[in-house]
Amino acid sequence: MEKIPEWIYAPTNFSPELEKTFAAVEKALGFKLFIWQKTFIANTTYRRSGRTTAEILRALLNVSKPPLDYTKPVTDHMERFYREETREIKAKLDAAGIPTRTVFFSRQEKEKYYSEAETGKQEKDTIPEFTPEYGKRIWL
Repeated sequence: MEKIPEWIYAPTNFSPELEKTFAAVEKALGFKLFIWQKTFIANTTYRRSGRTTAEILRALLNVSKPPLDYTKPVTDHMERFYREETREIKAKLDAAGIPTRTVFFSRQEKEKYYSEAETGKQEKDTIPEFTPEYGKRIWL
């Protein structure tokens, strides 16, 4: 049987009382709780699992998809956070020469992109209006 890596049980930063409770629960159950399980129990949520980064990477690395359009105003703080993370990750990937999907963070970027597409400076097959399955696409 494969051994579970220790990072899954990363050290926690909970109160001593909660740490004692977790130790007692683990002893009673006969196995260790993962860090995200402990965090969920303590906070009803788990952050820093890497899910947001993975979602952003999946969207950015799928270069054959239509551009992501972030030109509309954000509606809440999580959406703002997601867009800021997307911008930061995209900048790092672009700087490293890794191809990424087009993302519009402003109306000016969007207008320039479509203007260049009309004049032939942009690949038409990357623009939703020019793809045969335009009406069937699922936008991320």
